[in-house]
Amino acid sequence: MDALDTYYKNSLLANLCSDYKGRWQVARHSKENLLRLSLNQQSIPHTATFAYQGKGVTREYIEKNFKDYINGYTIHDADNVKGYTYGLFVGNGDFMADKDVCSFMWFNGDIIVPQTKCVTLYVSNRSKANLVCDGYSHVRVYLFDESRITLDDVDEESSVIIYKYGRAASVEVGKFCLSDKVRMFDKELRL
Repeated sequence: MDALDTYYKNSLLANLCSDYKGRWQVARHSKENLLRLSLNQQSIPHTATFAYQGKGVTREYIEKNFKDYINGYTIHDADNVKGYTYGLFVGNGDFMADKDVCSFMWFNGDIIVPQTKCVTLYVSNRSKANLVCDGYSHVRVYLFDESRITLDDVDEESSVIIYKYGRAASVEVGKFCLSDKVRMFDKELRL
């Protein structure tokens, strides 16, 4: 049984809703469609949490089986929002968050938000990210498990809202975070 089958069976045991069961069966035969389903904003917390808990896919599995669909590949309309773009980033390096929704798993590096971009970031699976905002950006971050994000290069025109899901998730505000529009909230994860 491969990691996707294990993840699906663990999801069923955790009472995966019937809508997602049907969507999973439809997407199952296409890597791009599976990635589209996993980047749906209602799916990302589930996918990330199950991976972190050892009940889902692994970093190695994603890097081997989805290498053509990560770290820059664009998925369109994952939430059925026409024109929205999505991306999954795994591994080490600096990445431009030029998609509307970005999921970072097992990530270590800079997340660079371009000027005037409104972006939603999901950071999970023990990621260690440094957020860089180039100006007039609005960033919403969902931070999971033991992941850490550092705000050390955020200009005064940008705003950042961080939702922390878990006590071990951490945020560091560095001396070059010039924005007074950084807000943090602790939230309860409900899958």
